[in-house]
Amino acid sequence: MPQVEQFIQDHQLDAMRIGGRKVGAGRDRFIEVFNPYTEQRLGTVPKATLEEVREAYAIAHAYKPKLSRFDRAAILNKAAALVREHLDDIANLISAEAGLCWKDAVYEAGRVSDVLLFGAQEVLKDDGQIFSCDLTHHGKQRRVYTQRAPLLGVITAITPFNHPMNQVAHKVIPSVATNNRMVLKPSEKVP
Repeated sequence: MPQVEQFIQDHQLDAMRIGGRKVGAGRDRFIEVFNPYTEQRLGTVPKATLEEVREAYAIAHAYKPKLSRFDRAAILNKAAALVREHLDDIANLISAEAGLCWKDAVYEAGRVSDVLLFGAQEVLKDDGQIFSCDLTHHGKQRRVYTQRAPLLGVITAITPFNHPMNQVAHKVIPSVATNNRMVLKPSEKVP
């Protein structure tokens, strides 16, 4: 577990992002993060103030998305490549934070990569489709219906603790793919 603590320090995961800036690191308002299995303290994450939440919404609301479909697909493809490249590090974090076994943590990271690739493909297609979800070995036999329309406001995503990275991916990726703005509040158990 010491390598997870070092990873958190090395990658400055003790800050949150608002409008692309890292904020909140090293202050008194924080949430302690523990491995639920070992109860070992992994680190802390900043706890947003009401002013920071309001600022995040104001920035998101004022932003006018300008990314082309090509640009959005490139971002999602790059993110998928980074997840695959750092699969072990990601699985270590998921395992430490959520208490998942290694096999499940690797599976979750793999699913995130799959969803990123799928989002990159979908952003290049025309709007309003029906598609199967069993296109990879991580998928299930079901269908998903899509319709893309620009939103006037800001998407609010609040994710639960189970399958933390995959839950976030299923909120963030459609937002990026559809050129929308989002404020994300992950579970305080798995920030």
